[in-house]
Amino acid sequence: MMDESELNHQIRKNKRRRSLGSRFPKCSRCGESNPVALATICYECQSRGQGKSPIENNHFAGRSNDSVTVSMPGNDHRVVTDLQQDWPLETLRNPNGSPALKAAASIRGFLNLLTLVIRRILGWVPEFLESLDEYLVRRIGPDWWKEMRNVKTKDE
Repeated sequence: MMDESELNHQIRKNKRRRSLGSRFPKCSRCGESNPVALATICYECQSRGQGKSPIENNHFAGRSNDSVTVSMPGNDHRVVTDLQQDWPLETLRNPNGSPALKAAASIRGFLNLLTLVIRRILGWVPEFLESLDEYLVRRIGPDWWKEMRNVKTKDE
């Protein structure tokens, strides 16, 4: 079951997809597919085309909480900035300079960076493994792993 922030993130992504006119939008130059980072081409390709650096400084704890930045690709910056939209507004804005809210924002920012890394680096793996299993079941049978040497399952 999706929590509220994941639901809100999906709603924003779907709105962005609709505005881009595609359920599966993709940058025609580099293949970027996260709708948050796309216009007609992705933000990084757009920056390069304008002679700008595709690398940006991200205030991972939010500008109101800390001046510390992390350099990151512009597309990824768009993604983590979008994830900040799910933070409690009081934490993101921290109008009174509360150190507790600053710490909360720092942890939330770090979690957003981890979420990005996990999605970018490992996000494709479950679908790949599911497709591989489907293929092996068709080719070898429903117990395909029993045909392999030295493969142990948790039940063995």
